Amino acid sequence: MISNAKIRWGLTIVVVIALSTILAPVLTPFGPEQITDEVLASPGFDQLFGTDRRAMDVFTRTLYAPRVDLTIGVLATLIAFVIGVPLGTVAGMFEDRGRLGGFASQIIMRGMDVMQAFPVFVFALALVAVLGTGALNLVLGLAFVNTPVFVRQIRTGVLVLRDEAFVEAALIAGWSRLRIAFRHVLPNALGPAASLVSVMIGFSILLTAGLSFVGAGVRVPTAEWGVMIAEGSAQLPTGQWWPSLFPGLSLALTVFGFSLLGEGLREAPGATSGARFSRSRRWALRSFS
Repeated sequence: MISNAKIRWGLTIVVVIALSTILAPVLTPFGPEQITDEVLASPGFDQLFGTDRRAMDVFTRTLYAPRVDLTIGVLATLIAFVIGVPLGTVAGMFEDRGRLGGFASQIIMRGMDVMQAFPVFVFALALVAVLGTGALNLVLGLAFVNTPVFVRQIRTGVLVLRDEAFVEAALIAGWSRLRIAFRHVLPNALGPAASLVSVMIGFSILLTAGLSFVGAGVRVPTAEWGVMIAEGSAQLPTGQWWPSLFPGLSLALTVFGFSLLGEGLREAPGATSGARFSRSRRWALRSFS
């Protein structure tokens, strides 16, 4: 049983959102791009969230939108994690450790500095402008933007652990620094980075919606929260609030759920200390026996 309330609530929100988009064909009789009979119909029994200016059902599109946003957010974050973890491990393990290793560490970290020198949204906007619009290019662009976060997180953990006794024991036993880094140091540094994954998924979803809102991401008529908010905001001055309110609330709830889950995982017992620390320490002691 999960004892951490933040994990429970965050996981509940994420699961509900995921199930609702999976079961969308069962929960609504309309398709995500289907034209109904009435333009800008108010929320009611037949159409719970009303319709937008294209006569599309807002409830249906709100349910289908996570299929785009969640997919892009999860894929972009996982790619950034897979790229960032080895780069951060090398950068931390070899910083100030020999000419070649130190040079590699400097190259990696200066590259991360350049990438983070720009505001995140502006950098993502520039990347998407170069790569082009579309879901695949959004995934690649957001993965590139998110990579420095994981590089720095892993590097920090590795810097703390690389002078531990079990590392010294492995060096004495003749292991290379690279082998030690990935066999013993990295597993102990993964805890905080793993909890960061959930937060970064939420951030990527928010960034996806933001890019779509300004026309640089997913395009109409695809059901996506940023597109829906952008389309609906044009009707706010005339009193039609529902086309933008409901997708906006769904976006906020989803990002909140992932952030809450990530914070709960970070605060969970053992999250900040590697699960394999004691095992690595026992291995080091056996090396001297």
